Amino acid sequence: MFASELDIITHCFSGNESEQEELIDGILIKRIENLPCKPSKSINAIGYDHENSILYVQFKSGGTYRYFDAPLSLWQRLTTTTGSVGRLYHQNIKGNFKGGRVQNLI
Repeated sequence: MFASELDIITHCFSGNESEQEELIDGILIKRIENLPCKPSKSINAIGYDHENSILYVQFKSGGTYRYFDAPLSLWQRLTTTTGSVGRLYHQNIKGNFKGGRVQNLI
């Protein structure tokens, strides 16, 4: 039924058929407005490269950052929280993972 492990991950996280997501170069991208979280003042989209365990965060200011060795459980928290994605970012990601700025995801 599934061609790859990424297909399984994509299927598991899609949950809601109306939820919009994109798959670009193996990175599953979800826009914040399509997630159950509170609206974010600073984050526009998040992405996850399952094969390489890289988390991407795109800010409304235009910058996109990638974070290496990010666990899948962190991606799950970001995509399922009904609270603040920005708060999760500041508490769990910023300063805790190696990474840096990259070209925008979307």
